[in-house]
Amino acid sequence: MRSGIGSASERLYCSTRMPAPFRYRHRVSFAECTVGNHVYYARYLEILERARGEFFRAVGTPLAALQTSELIFPVIEAHLHYEAAARYDDELIVEVVVTELDRLHISFAYGVSNTRNTIILTGRTRHICAGPDEKPRRMPPEVFKELNTAFTGAPAPRPAATPRLPKGPSFPV
Repeated sequence: MRSGIGSASERLYCSTRMPAPFRYRHRVSFAECTVGNHVYYARYLEILERARGEFFRAVGTPLAALQTSELIFPVIEAHLHYEAAARYDDELIVEVVVTELDRLHISFAYGVSNTRNTIILTGRTRHICAGPDEKPRRMPPEVFKELNTAFTGAPAPRPAATPRLPKGPSFPV
């Protein structure tokens, strides 16, 4: 483990047995588009943040509640790969998968596609667990347990999938 903190039981990385991704639907607004009628590149980070927020809510740890308990997950690394343009009024499906989890870090992989199954974007973010002072701190055991349950594939509440959606991620992780 890069941070040198935590036991083997507290370090979890993506395995070949990956749970079904969390899916978030997003309708592209006019405000997110350029004059050329495609989503401005930086807006994808906002869309991914909305999906990540819904993921946390679905696993039972809403970000607002975590902030109230003085716990935040600032982004320390972000990578995006643009495949195609999303346009005004497109409905996007954002798939979110946890790829790394330990008491100090959590990483996500994302796939964004439209309802025509065109991959729009793939990406990943890495976050550090911190307090409101933005100094790293270990994730409380109860938060780690809830995220670990989602990471390892135990059932977690999520929006109902439509029949056209595959069971696994539609993007390479």
